[in-house]
Amino acid sequence: MTQIVDTKTDPTASAPTSALPLYVDLDHTLVRTDVAQEMLIRSAKSPAALGRALKATLQQGFSGLKATLAQEVPLRADLLPYNKAVLDYITAARASGRPVILATAADQHVAEAVAAHLGVFDEVIASSPGSNLKGAAKLAAIQAHCDHGPFEYLGDSRADLPIWQAATARGFAKAPKEAQHWLDEATLQPSATGSTARALLKAMRPHQWAKNALLFLPLIFAHLYTDGASLMAAALGFLAFSLCASAVYLLNDLLDVDSDRAHATKCNRPFAAGTLRPFTGLAASAGLFALALLLGALIGPLFLAILITYVTLTKAYSLWLKQYSTIDVVVLALLYTVRIIAGAAAIMVMPSPWLLTFSLFFFLSLAYMKRYIELSRLIAAEAQADERLPARNYYSGDITVVQTFGIANGALSLLTLAEYVNSDTVKERYLTPEFLWLLLPVMMFWTYRSWMWANRDQIGDDPVVFALRDQISRISVAAMLAIVLLARYVDVGGFGG
Repeated sequence: MTQIVDTKTDPTASAPTSALPLYVDLDHTLVRTDVAQEMLIRSAKSPAALGRALKATLQQGFSGLKATLAQEVPLRADLLPYNKAVLDYITAARASGRPVILATAADQHVAEAVAAHLGVFDEVIASSPGSNLKGAAKLAAIQAHCDHGPFEYLGDSRADLPIWQAATARGFAKAPKEAQHWLDEATLQPSATGSTARALLKAMRPHQWAKNALLFLPLIFAHLYTDGASLMAAALGFLAFSLCASAVYLLNDLLDVDSDRAHATKCNRPFAAGTLRPFTGLAASAGLFALALLLGALIGPLFLAILITYVTLTKAYSLWLKQYSTIDVVVLALLYTVRIIAGAAAIMVMPSPWLLTFSLFFFLSLAYMKRYIELSRLIAAEAQADERLPARNYYSGDITVVQTFGIANGALSLLTLAEYVNSDTVKERYLTPEFLWLLLPVMMFWTYRSWMWANRDQIGDDPVVFALRDQISRISVAAMLAIVLLARYVDVGGFGG
């Protein structure tokens, strides 16, 4: 008999004889995700498609829903996260001459697309309108197919229990508690899987919460950092925006899962890799949104309105605005500036027009830097002349213009800072405002160093994330905070003559 080994669990069970047909489940067995759940969530990009899918559910149940989704939502079978252990097992079974059949509750069109891509199945048994092949219904279809003879089944869920019960041999991509007693004789042992909580935390990207530190800038420049109530309001605002950002990340990753799977590094994100169930992510996103809105309401109606505006603008960018050049970078800059406005609303102060102007120019420069990096990599990949960035309205020939706009906006942010340092507002609020001129060389250094590194492709995918992780950037921020405090509290009599 052929020895089949799962390299992750090293089972010792032997494979069945070559005459035994092998039936393989699709969702969470052959692939590490639930295809129907993914397609349902992605159908939300088209309200009309989602409406037709829900109408089909009312008329034909889940089988009608799956069939409509298969027609309405494109499927990239080549990008699905396949289970290598299951594929290796199937390959060995075929090599021994066994018939292998894809038996799934997924829609027939989806199953056939997967089977056509892999080329390892002899036949397909799947759902069709009016017939949802799950649990007992799938067992009946399998038994009819093999004429009630012996068979082996690979599955993963409680719905597969009656099939395992009737099977001659059993394999497991995952094993529910009720199936544990079969594991000793299993032909394929479950592969080790990571924690759902850990995968969810990774998908929430808490490291990105650092971007919401912008909410504390109005607190700093209004010099209310010694006021307990203001500190608490700013902290709650930070938490509300952070939870909201994580909810958006979860939803965006669900909607853009195919794009992530086609990306060199984003393919490792939990939804793309299949380590987090789509509906789990959707439920978590809804819960985080609800909690963020509750915190926003506790802070105040103005803050809540700004938070809702931020969410709306974020989704408009993700679903539509990011496809348009220039508009996309302006919106990105606005999303950072809105955080500053929200921080001012949380502590009930008017945001400084100097700070808002600086923010718009500064973050517009970083947004252009992000596009510049993407275009540089496109050109480095030997792209054709005027080749377009995926899902963006930028072409390789635009790189000089993008770089020029980015550096120009960086310079305008420095000019704004210089005008602010020389303003009457500064002279009224600081004991020694002349110290603030030291901010300029630090900002000049950081801005032009970042552009130099972007030109050398040493920034990464996101300049803001680079700034958060880069030690020199952190030192620069600490130096600027020290300069502000020095100007505020140190009185050098007669400084500057």
